[in-house]
Amino acid sequence: MAVSPGDARIVRAAAHVHSEWSDDASWPLSRIASTFARWRFDVVLMSEHSRGFTAAKWAEYVSACAAASNDRVTLVPGIEYGDGEDVVHIPVWGAVPFFGETPHIGALLADVSQAGGTAVWAHPWRRDAWRRFDPSWHQYLGAIEVWNRKYDGIAPNSASIELARKQEAQSFVSLDFHNRRQLFPLSLALRLQPQPADAYSPKRAVQPDDVFTALRSDRLSARAFGVPIERLTARGPAMALKTLETTRRLVARFVG
Repeated sequence: MAVSPGDARIVRAAAHVHSEWSDDASWPLSRIASTFARWRFDVVLMSEHSRGFTAAKWAEYVSACAAASNDRVTLVPGIEYGDGEDVVHIPVWGAVPFFGETPHIGALLADVSQAGGTAVWAHPWRRDAWRRFDPSWHQYLGAIEVWNRKYDGIAPNSASIELARKQEAQSFVSLDFHNRRQLFPLSLALRLQPQPADAYSPKRAVQPDDVFTALRSDRLSARAFGVPIERLTARGPAMALKTLETTRRLVARFVG
């Protein structure tokens, strides 16, 4: 897509990706950068588990993401915070500090908002996390995951879609990537701010701050197979995908 000075730049982002910096994943950042570049992503929204992190480790990780990025893909550092019972998970992105291994979710959301970051509610149906939703969270949530590849498979989660609609929240799609099995054509189209003429370059690498601004301003569109997710959550397409996912799980149960 041709972009000229003054135009908004649309970039393709993969969200909720774990590397060897998480305690349940193994890919180094360099492999993530090269793999997602081949999959034609411009941005990877990293989301390491807060378990085992400290403020010092967070600073080291931010530097490591910058070092692993290249002119084809930008790794944007992020943390997936979990509550003390490992039920509610909140990925956070932004130029923000580390908020602790197991923060109180209500306080976390308020602190992220005050610091200018973006918080997303991950897989609300995992372990019935949705039952813990507090109405006061609404004002701080940037989005709700309605399709998480790891937990929902190849179909969106109808209950999460309804929750997002009820809360009037932005829909988010995520890979929840831990290994190659979660590679799937779920993406976010991020609309970056127009570049001034003196800074314009068609090959200018995406900067994390550009991504943070787009997330904070809700300039994103959740997509699957390259089309807006709204087209796939209508009754007909949603039922077809759900049937495929049910079949996939049955086959996997017998084959596995």
